[in-house]
Amino acid sequence: MIIISDCLTQKIDEGCLKVANSLARRIKEADPGSVLVSYGKKTDSSDIHLDLNRFFINRSLKKVIKDKNETVLYIPFASNTLGSAVRLYVMSKMTKKLKVVFCLRYQMDRRTTGLLRRSGAEILALSKESYDYYLEKIGNARYIKTGVDTAKFCPASAEKKAELRKKYGISPDKKVILHVGHLKEGRNVEKMLNIPDEYQVVLVVSSVTEKNPGLQSKLEEKGNIMIIDRYIENIQEVYQMSDIYFFPVTEVENCIDVPLSVLEAASCNIPIVTTPYGEVKELIGNDGFYELKSFESDDLRKLFDTVLSGKFEDIRKTAIEYDWNRSVREII
Repeated sequence: MIIISDCLTQKIDEGCLKVANSLARRIKEADPGSVLVSYGKKTDSSDIHLDLNRFFINRSLKKVIKDKNETVLYIPFASNTLGSAVRLYVMSKMTKKLKVVFCLRYQMDRRTTGLLRRSGAEILALSKESYDYYLEKIGNARYIKTGVDTAKFCPASAEKKAELRKKYGISPDKKVILHVGHLKEGRNVEKMLNIPDEYQVVLVVSSVTEKNPGLQSKLEEKGNIMIIDRYIENIQEVYQMSDIYFFPVTEVENCIDVPLSVLEAASCNIPIVTTPYGEVKELIGNDGFYELKSFESDDLRKLFDTVLSGKFEDIRKTAIEYDWNRSVREII
């Protein structure tokens, strides 16, 4: 397999980057003959780095594809934009064995739809909702469940949880409400201001994307909100020390199709309070998944109390279906 992406990098704390790097690395491990081709960002993890123009009209790329003569898996950061459609159409002149992963889903105009259809590329959709959309618009799609390393993101003992609380400066007497993601209004994180003061809110934000300084100031002014905006290598620790994972995103195009943080929390056996966004819509109702219908403080308090008093058999079993290795076997 040939994997082509502008997302291959060493520093990974954003959804599209996680998807591209996790799939690429595991495909390479499962099939050592695979070739990782990077463009844009330079990285030691790729086998070949090419200086490609925006249209992918490049002799070196054509030679790699022709010489290898295997399936090409394209994972663009831009997702299903007109630019990505153009590049897929150009690559379709080099190979008919073409697949693409779109992490985000934007509404497509007639030109984008037409180019994707003519490319013949199979779209690997990361949510049931996107699968239905691409099947209707393009007619060539496959639904892939993916998004979590269940070995890394695992439940912690009560002793370990207490140890992590101490490490991150969290009171052992507080119930911790966690959100991991971008610090921008489109993510709806300002709704965390409505979380009652008796809960400790921890907001871990991406260190590589632009932050909204006004929003950050508002959140920091509220005494029960802690913002962590540095890169955390062992990110599983923030899930393991938490009591509830809070996912407030409502607007399309503000998160990838399958919110990885939700799966990571579930894999750590942490209950989820979430809006019906993207693939999460398919999970609400499963053990430990609660729908977030109101952001009013009293409603949040009632919902959190219900969650914290609940008894869960195994939240983690939902995450197992989305383990990276399972999806890699299916892709290969």
